[in-house]
Amino acid sequence: MLHRHPNRKGFTLIELLVVIAIIAILIALLLPAVQQAREAARRSSCKNNLKQIGIAMHNYNDVHGTLPPGYLDDDPAANVTNHNLLGWGTFILPYIEQSSLYNSIVEVGGVDNNWTTIAEMTTGSATVTTPYSKVVLKTYICPSDPMGGLNTDVGGYGKSNYTGVAGNTYRSSGTTVPTGSFYDNSSVRFRDYRDGLSNTIIIGERGTEGAKNGTIWIGNYSDGAYYTQNAIATNSAYYGINGTAGSWNFTSSHTGGCHFLVGDGAVRFLSENIDLNTYRNLGYISDGNPVELP
Repeated sequence: MLHRHPNRKGFTLIELLVVIAIIAILIALLLPAVQQAREAARRSSCKNNLKQIGIAMHNYNDVHGTLPPGYLDDDPAANVTNHNLLGWGTFILPYIEQSSLYNSIVEVGGVDNNWTTIAEMTTGSATVTTPYSKVVLKTYICPSDPMGGLNTDVGGYGKSNYTGVAGNTYRSSGTTVPTGSFYDNSSVRFRDYRDGLSNTIIIGERGTEGAKNGTIWIGNYSDGAYYTQNAIATNSAYYGINGTAGSWNFTSSHTGGCHFLVGDGAVRFLSENIDLNTYRNLGYISDGNPVELP
């Protein structure tokens, strides 16, 4: 007499465990690749932000004959009294498709007065629910940066991950003028770049990861602050890319370095291991030591 064995349905426990183990291994292999692909996309977006800023800078220069100031403050040596404290990130708003926001700032007196004294700029009013300084602008935000759209380390204002290159010092003092592109009351023209626009970095990344503070796009909210610009003062590692010391140096959440906008509008990724003298010379506009970007 023949005995029929019932058809097996489903997996045995051992087979199920083997399948689960294989799936886990595949996920472990694929996850780094997915993360790398996502970071590559974020890095590309960050690079595109700087390209847009570069185009805006050139358009601003075409209209005004100069690059925008790093920020405006009182400078007795230069006989400057308009201390609205607005920075380059505000002045190029019309050139990054934010004319409406710029016009709103002008209408409430933000250009003619210290912007921190105006309710519509800082806390809001009956007609302005979101203060203009706290508007989040994607063009100024690196998608790899971990902090949200408001910089909680810098007054809670709209975050920016891009800051100007001031050169050998952060701001002017008496007759001493920084050697870079952006600083207090700066008005650098293209003809001033005697080292060559294509050999000079003018804007770089400043992240918020770890102890780093990032910056804000509106400008400064106290006279003499350094939110709109950063020095590459000496060949000290303190000022190096992704340096561990300090909170205000050029940094990013990208592995190995930072993006920088070059004077001619190009964007280059500079390694955190760049020679410090080369790095310093790249930030100076006319020191007589032009270097080719690595």
